[in-house]
Amino acid sequence: MSKPYTKAVIIEPYYECPIWIENDVTRKEYAKLDAESSEEDVVLFLILLFGYNNINVKQSLEESFNELFKEEGVVLSGGIGFFEENNVILPSCCCGLEDWSEVYDSVRNKTSPWLGHDPNPGITYSDNRVKVWPDAPDRSTVTQELRFIEYEYEELLRSLEKTKEELIGFIREPLFRWVNDRSEKIAIEMMRKMDEWFLREF
Repeated sequence: MSKPYTKAVIIEPYYECPIWIENDVTRKEYAKLDAESSEEDVVLFLILLFGYNNINVKQSLEESFNELFKEEGVVLSGGIGFFEENNVILPSCCCGLEDWSEVYDSVRNKTSPWLGHDPNPGITYSDNRVKVWPDAPDRSTVTQELRFIEYEYEELLRSLEKTKEELIGFIREPLFRWVNDRSEKIAIEMMRKMDEWFLREF
């Protein structure tokens, strides 16, 4: 059986498609972000990034990105997703990818991080075992008992460290490539801003 793992994810990228995205867009509930992310995943990321932050997407690519670059910070629905074979526990409503590092800090401190609400995912600790619950552990049911994902504590820390490296890989590789194919200048600035927005804690 494969080990459980974590991934940086975006959720519910259901916003208006910018006029400068020519690709046909297939929407899905979530997309994983790493160096292997597809062009379709990059497009969903951009749709969510611009839509969630209320950036005008009916102007040119240059104008849209320049408007985005004026933001001191951005928000994105998503965060850390927990995976084990066919079992997936995603961040829920009001959880943001921009706060993903707080999950890492919470696990290091053995506390339960904010993972959203409706449902309310949570984390509990017992000796060297960590359970990630799809809804608040104090409201556990037989069904939920069967759906939690269990990690060894050190294994979860290693997975979160890898997730950080994978997020960097997403920024440096597929995201950079997509934007660079359209504007080298904007791609370089986008990479700088992504580091500022999402990797400032490291």
